[in-house]
Amino acid sequence: MVVDTSVPSSRFTTDCEVCCRPFEVTAECEPGEILSLDVQPG
Repeated sequence: MVVDTSVPSSRFTTDCEVCCRPFEVTAECEPGEILSLDVQPG
C-alpha cells in the first residue's frame, strides 16, 4: 500500500492481500510525513 503524503487527507478502500476482505484506510498527512493512519474493516 502506498500513501500519497502530498495530499493532506485521503480515504480509500482496498482488499487485504492475504484474505481478500476489503478494508478502509484513512490517512492524515503533511508533505513527506504520515500524521495518522486508521484502518477499519470495510
